[in-house]
Amino acid sequence: MRRSLLRWLGAPVLPAAEKEPNGALRREMRRLEVRARQAMEAGLSGQYRSAFRGRGLEFEEVREYRWGDDVRTIDWNVTARSGELHVKLFREERDLTVLLLVDLSASTRFGSGALTVHDTIAEVASLFSLAAARRDRVGAVLFDDGIRALIPPRRGWRHGLSVAREVLVAEPAGEGTAFAAALEAAGRLLHRRGVVVAVVDAACPMPERDLRAVAARHEVVMIRVSDPLIEEGSPVPLPVRSAEGRGRGILHGPVRRETGPVPGRVDVVDIRTDGQYLPAVQELLRRRERRRAS
Repeated sequence: MRRSLLRWLGAPVLPAAEKEPNGALRREMRRLEVRARQAMEAGLSGQYRSAFRGRGLEFEEVREYRWGDDVRTIDWNVTARSGELHVKLFREERDLTVLLLVDLSASTRFGSGALTVHDTIAEVASLFSLAAARRDRVGAVLFDDGIRALIPPRRGWRHGLSVAREVLVAEPAGEGTAFAAALEAAGRLLHRRGVVVAVVDAACPMPERDLRAVAARHEVVMIRVSDPLIEEGSPVPLPVRSAEGRGRGILHGPVRRETGPVPGRVDVVDIRTDGQYLPAVQELLRRRERRRAS
């Protein structure tokens, strides 16, 4: 049924692993896996769990009271029967589905340094895929000027690596950015409240109406990736050509972009291709955790 729905959305359904990766891709995947494991060991996994919680708490067991236990968890019925203090233990019912919306439009090919916008988008999307795959279901919507592919949500580290691989191997293309269509696909795929993580080019137009509709039902995080040459501009006139059309022009000074407003319920993080993205992601998770605790 789910695969029929995915095909109805108009994009190929990618299985967990379709082709044998070449040597360069294997090396890139291995490097990414090592970086992701290091990030998890440095505390990213715990920050992720604190920032994105499931639908509630589920009763697990009753045990004797220990020093430091919250008195609000005392089970008075068991305490009265046994004559000794007992507390209820609960475990978090996560049951989350994390859906990545990954921008593969032609404009992400741009990069003035070692990394292109696509390289950075791929790494950040992959990090979220691997962080989520340990506990939650993770899937992806890959889009350029249309929906390129849909990866059904599943659990497991291997599936998280498969999602990362599909993003890394994808070549930016198209003559536009179908962000609105990707949001519409996310709304159809997520039947219960989930987490939508959009990793997009900073020049991506914001479909405000579609964003509001998704944010009303799900938690939405948007990570926008830019390049310093676009942000700061060229100190000398530089001829450029549009990656998503036939237009040409001169780059001299910062580029003004009219992308539209982002709804207040959407968490936004701006990163650049010349910086470290992990601190920005960690600050996003801390901000969400503080907001939940307040």
